[in-house]
Amino acid sequence: MSLSMRYDGVEKVFDPQGRNPVRALNGVSFTIEPGELFCLLGPSGCGKTTLLRCTAGLESITGGRIFYGDRDVTTIPPFRRNIGMVFQSFALYPHMNVFENVAYGLRVRKVPEDTIERKVSAIMDLVGLPDVLKRNPSPTALSGGQKQRVAVARALVYDPEILLLDEPLANLDAKLRRRMRAEIRRIQKVTKITTIFVTHDQEEAMAIGDRLAVLRDGNVEQLGTSSEVYSAPENAFVANFIGKMNFFHGRAVESATADEQVRIGIAGGLVLEPQERAIKTKHGLRAGEPVLVGVRPEHLMLRSEGSNGGFAGTVNVIQNLGQFIRYEVHVDPRLAPDALEIDMHQALDGCTEGDHVSVHIDQAQALVFSPETGWDISQDEVG
Repeated sequence: MSLSMRYDGVEKVFDPQGRNPVRALNGVSFTIEPGELFCLLGPSGCGKTTLLRCTAGLESITGGRIFYGDRDVTTIPPFRRNIGMVFQSFALYPHMNVFENVAYGLRVRKVPEDTIERKVSAIMDLVGLPDVLKRNPSPTALSGGQKQRVAVARALVYDPEILLLDEPLANLDAKLRRRMRAEIRRIQKVTKITTIFVTHDQEEAMAIGDRLAVLRDGNVEQLGTSSEVYSAPENAFVANFIGKMNFFHGRAVESATADEQVRIGIAGGLVLEPQERAIKTKHGLRAGEPVLVGVRPEHLMLRSEGSNGGFAGTVNVIQNLGQFIRYEVHVDPRLAPDALEIDMHQALDGCTEGDHVSVHIDQAQALVFSPETGWDISQDEVG
């Protein structure tokens, strides 16, 4: 039976009594549903691996509690938590053959030999490696993808209540990673084991997870499905970490109270017809108050130079990525702090690097953020 997982105000401070304590987790609280494949996502140093190690009991927490279902496991040592764990390095034993690597956890639990043989055979079938089990070589003779699946088999063979995966695909090449993430999702959905998958790769997290948590500096910035986090990021950090977000400087055209419609002007007069988008803010804005307007690359368009309703830019780089053409476009820095990325399914006729173009925004897809807090001011909550 699948278990839920719950973090209740989890804190972790390394060297709390030292001269330079490091706060790795800052009051983390959320619930993972039974049988869910949940991703912890964030940049290096955000706390995702620390949270996973605390979940496993490999790190003690400074404050808060961790629950497996209704059971408080905060102070329970790792060997008394029925968990499976797959590390980035796979951590397979080179002096053991494949069978003994997979059977190791069962032998430690003193499972009868006939049961061991049956369970190892079944789990190797599940991960798609029955032929490898027949050959039964040392793990050193396996490919990266085979090692990864053997490591997963070893973690699953003794029927853990929770499966923890710490960047298990990081050492694989790009094509194999795509195939293996599909395999992991298939295996997890067959076993229905509540699983936590740690990664810094946003594409990987969006592809594999039922839901994900985006972490930064020990805090959970947003929880949600891939679609929710991508389409409705709660702050500018999440917007730019999950995919690419282009940011424009803007200002409120007029004052507005909470729940009133307000127009946002972009470009500060750099275009003849300033771009405007009506938004509904929960907190109100003053006329002239600065905002950040975020637009995804697929919601920007290039047209020929001087087209009405756009603003001027210069094409710096053109990349043909197969499914779309990516343009890197420089605009006046008073309009946008960085070069824009624009993804179009069809190339702009005759456009080459160095050409002057007109950039247009799909205003219905624009998001508005506070430049001070980074929080989406059109959301219910502002951090």
